[in-house]
Order: sequence, then structure tokens, then C-alpha cells
Amino acid sequence: MIKRVRYLNILNNYKDKPIIKILTGLRRVGKSVLLDLFINELLDSNVKKDQILKLNFELPEHFEIQDYKDLSDRVLKWSEGKKGKLYIFLDEVGRVRNWEKAVNGFHTMDKFDIYITGSNADLLSSDLSTYLAGRYIEVLVHPFSFKEFKQLKPNANIKDYITYGGMPSIAAFNYDYEISMNVLRDSFNSAVLQDVVHRNKIRNSVVLEKLIDYVYNNTGKTFSALSISKYFQSQRISVSVDTILNYLNIITKAFLIYKVKRNDLLGKLVLKTEEKYYIADHGIREAIVGNNEKVIEMILENIVYVELLRRGYTVYIGKVNEKEVDFVAKKGKNIKYYQVSYLLETEKTRHREFRVYEHIKDNFDKYVLSLDKIDFSQNGIIHKNIEDFLLEEHII
Repeated sequence: MIKRVRYLNILNNYKDKPIIKILTGLRRVGKSVLLDLFINELLDSNVKKDQILKLNFELPEHFEIQDYKDLSDRVLKWSEGKKGKLYIFLDEVGRVRNWEKAVNGFHTMDKFDIYITGSNADLLSSDLSTYLAGRYIEVLVHPFSFKEFKQLKPNANIKDYITYGGMPSIAAFNYDYEISMNVLRDSFNSAVLQDVVHRNKIRNSVVLEKLIDYVYNNTGKTFSALSISKYFQSQRISVSVDTILNYLNIITKAFLIYKVKRNDLLGKLVLKTEEKYYIADHGIREAIVGNNEKVIEMILENIVYVELLRRGYTVYIGKVNEKEVDFVAKKGKNIKYYQVSYLLETEKTRHREFRVYEHIKDNFDKYVLSLDKIDFSQNGIIHKNIEDFLLEEHII
């Protein structure tokens, strides 16, 4: 078990603050373990064990807690006679009907510090917002970063990470390829079946599976629901644009993919068509599609995108006339621009990657990332090796 310092720092920053901490993310991404790590830190800071209650609603011992009334009764009975701040950890709380009513009640009592996990964005639905608006902070938990991956596999290089990705579950098998891929397929199937098919009562799971396969094969490419519909028609599969949009929204809510908007950097407009999608974990893509190394530039782009999210940036794609900046990363008033390439071996490639910035006249940092060891920085544009970028220290 490794200490996930970035997330623990976030939780510590909000510890004892009058706000509910909600950890979301892909199923089996390590949210439960993160709660355990934070509980250990509480115990090390002299919080007493009887001040802490953790309920994991995926365990049989808590199946009797069916709705918000059961949850309220369980927590209030536990808290009777206890003094001082009490810490409640509710793991996969979405299994409890109307859980937000109970949590809202706990929050108003001012004696509880509340931490919640869930594997579906419906956890933060509009209905929930009416109960908890302004009272929670969402912490999106991602798979292991390259830096975390190297803590588990010290001799690993970026190509190992390209193959295996960052799902925590496969570390226990010492990254044996066949076992790891089987585990990742099981993890993927669990997410699809539980968080997509069953939750949304999807009848046509064949179309859903083909859509997911399409997105995983076209990660980081520009396409529209209409173009997907036409592709399906060429495969003799009839599916409407509305259905595709609905399914894309559903698998995004299950944290299997991320939708990224495209902005016109010169006109300052959000482009409403042909967005891009990136995947939560590229190791899962290796397991269900295969051959990540054959599309290495696409995978590197995906890795950089998720890393920027991990670092707390809002990320979108920048369009400059007929060219695109791979990523515009914004945090507060600060902006950083990133181009991602596999190798800058030729003058033509270097010209293509650096030239995209020629019409962006602001003074924010502009980067080109690649696997080259030689520094190709030029004209104020910073070139970085991708491994160095992924391993660098940064402020959360």
C-alpha cells in the first residue's frame, strides 16, 4: 500500500471544516483504501478509535442499512454519549436509498466530520444538490500516476506504464501481464455492468459495448455523435444520434471516459460540436482493445490529460485557426498550454508541434512534451521529456 499524498493532502486541508468531503471516481480506483489511509492519519494525530465510524455498504455486515432512516439510526446510536468531533466514513453510500437526507442531517448537527465515496456521478445529481448545495467538496480520485506506479514498480519506465496503466488492483499480482489483463477486464466489466447497464436499465447492451469499444479505439480523436451513428450504419447497426449522446453521457458518469470541450482561443468561444473523449485508465484499454504501444502517441496524450486533471487543472482543447493545442490547462488565473508528441525526430515534426503557438500572444507558459532526451526548447516555448514532466514536484 502506498500513501497517496496528493489526495491525503486535500483531505487534510478540509479536515474538520464544515463541509462534506465526497470522493468520486472509477470503480476499484482505490477510494476505499484512501479512506483507510486517512483514518490511519487521524489515529496517528491522536484521534481516538471510538471517534471514527466507517461503514462500507458493499460489505454484507451493512446490507441491513437500506435507506436514510436506517443510516440515521445507525450513526446516531453509535454517537450517543460521545464527546468531541466524530468522524464518519460512508463507503459507496449510493447503495443507501435517499442517503443525502441522512447526510444533510448529520451535517447540520455540527459534531460530525463527514467523508463519502461513490463510483457514479449520479451521486452528485441535481436532486442531491438541492440538499447539499454549497456544503460539499468533490475530490475526483484517479488511477495511480506514473510517480505512484514507480513507487510500486521502481524499475519501471514509461512504456511499462503505457501497458499497465494505474489501476491499483493489479499491483498485488506483481504486474504479471496475463493476470493483470484479466483483472482489468473484470474491473471494466464490473464498472459497465453495475454502474452503466444495471443502474440505467439499458436493454441494448450490444450497442453500448460497441460504443465503448469505438471510444477506446478513438481516444483523443475528434468525433461527433452523428459521425458515430454513421459509422454504426456502415456496420449495419441502426442507432439514433440521441441514443449515442445518452450512452456517452452515461459512461461519462461512470467515470469510464472524460469529455473534453474545444475552445476557439482567438474567438474565445466554446465549440459545440465534435468534442474529444479520453479514457480514465489506459491499462483498461490494453486489456479490452490491446496494442497500446502501437498507438503510443494517443496513449501519451491520454496520460498527460489525466495527469493535468490529477493536478487540479480544468482542461480543454484549444483551436487556433486550423490548428489545435492539445491541452489548455487552467487553474485560477493561471493558464498553461501543452502539445504532446511521441518523438520530435525530424525538423518537420518539430516545426508542426512548436508552430501551433505562433498566434497565441499571451505570456503564459507553453510546453511541448515528448519522449526525446534532447532539449528542443525554442522561442520561449519549453520542451520537456514526458517522464520528467510526470515525475516533477508540483503544488496541489
